[in-house]
Amino acid sequence: MTEPSRRDTPPLILISVDGMRPDAIRLADATCMNELILGGSSSMNARTVMPSVTLPCHTSMFRGVDVDRHGITTNLFQPLARPVPSVFDVAKEQGLYTGMFYNWAELRDLMAPGSASVSYLYNDAYSPEGDVIVADMAAKHLADREFDLTFLYLGYTDECGHQHGWMSDEYLEAVSNADRCIRMVLDAFRSRPNVLLLSDHGGHEKTHGTDLAEDMTIPFVLNGPSIRSGVELTEPIRIFDACPTLAVLADLPLHRYWQGRSITAAIGA
Repeated sequence: MTEPSRRDTPPLILISVDGMRPDAIRLADATCMNELILGGSSSMNARTVMPSVTLPCHTSMFRGVDVDRHGITTNLFQPLARPVPSVFDVAKEQGLYTGMFYNWAELRDLMAPGSASVSYLYNDAYSPEGDVIVADMAAKHLADREFDLTFLYLGYTDECGHQHGWMSDEYLEAVSNADRCIRMVLDAFRSRPNVLLLSDHGGHEKTHGTDLAEDMTIPFVLNGPSIRSGVELTEPIRIFDACPTLAVLADLPLHRYWQGRSITAAIGA
């Protein structure tokens, strides 16, 4: 039986497309993402953290701090010496119904155990089908009961970059596949959600992890009933601004340890 949300705010979804460069959205067949950009507030010049590697970048995205604060510098998780709560930890403490859908197992420590009401891992970030299966499961859960806060992670884009090269035809098709997956999930919402779409890092040739602009520059796209439409965000944006921005959109308290700031120029439709 479908249960109503316990929140007065619109449902909220964080979408991370691993390794997706901003210029790839323009070149790929990515109608859904381009609609989110045109109808919302966005920056194609946001920056991630160093090292521009998946787990450090996602830890900053979720916990609102730079690498020197959380201490994760590789794709191997280590418990934080000085713990910093993720936005999902705060959401769960406030009674939100939360969902996490992902296809790379190393992301399991982005939040404390139990902070996701529903957590679904299909451990295949190495094929386009892996993205599709994760998106399909998220859509099925949303059709049954709408989450207050959802995380959707699509990992194949990064793997395709490593195999074929960033901005190759194969890589752009992986971005298009991710776009179709995003459409599937957004169509499953019964009410229009607030969306934050971004990537963890970019890439160049067949790698990433450096301070090159191709690796460090990421998209930061906001869309939804609480978001201003048609706004190009010109202020500096860092990946750890995602955490407090999500908190503001979900009407959650901002934790004193978070270093990021809410992108208020985008909020206020």
